[in-house]
Amino acid sequence: MAEDPINQQAFADDVAAAAAAGGPAGFAGAEPGHPDFKMPSADEIWKLVESMEGISDEERAELRDSIYNPKPPSPEDFMRQYGQPGHSSREYIFFFVMLALILLVFALFGYKLYKSLTEKELKKQEKLKSKQQKKAKKSN
Repeated sequence: MAEDPINQQAFADDVAAAAAAGGPAGFAGAEPGHPDFKMPSADEIWKLVESMEGISDEERAELRDSIYNPKPPSPEDFMRQYGQPGHSSREYIFFFVMLALILLVFALFGYKLYKSLTEKELKKQEKLKSKQQKKAKKSN
C-alpha cells in the first residue's frame, strides 16, 4: 500500500473528511462506548446498503428484511456462533484407543526396564556371593 498512490490518496481524502466532520478528533463519537455515540437509524443503514455495489437483489431483499424486521436470535443461532463443534462417538473411541496404545507402550518399556534392572541386581548378588564363597574356601 505504501507504493500505491491511489490508495494513499483515498486514505488521505477519508482522513480529511473525518477531520472536517468531527474536528481534530476525527472519529470521536463513532465508537459505541463514546458518550456522543448515536446509533444509526434503519433508514440510514438501508441507504448505505442501497449504495453498495456488487450485491445481488436477493441479498438486498434479505438485508432489507433483517434491517426493518429483525427477528430474535434462536438457540441454534447462538450455538452456531458461540457453541463448540460437537464430536462424534467415533472420534472419542479413536482418541481412547490411541491413548490406550500409548499407555501400553509405556507400560511395556517400564516392565522391560524393571526386568532388566532386577536381573542385573540378581547377577551382582550372585557374583558377590561367589566371590565370598571363593574367599571362604581360600581361608579354610
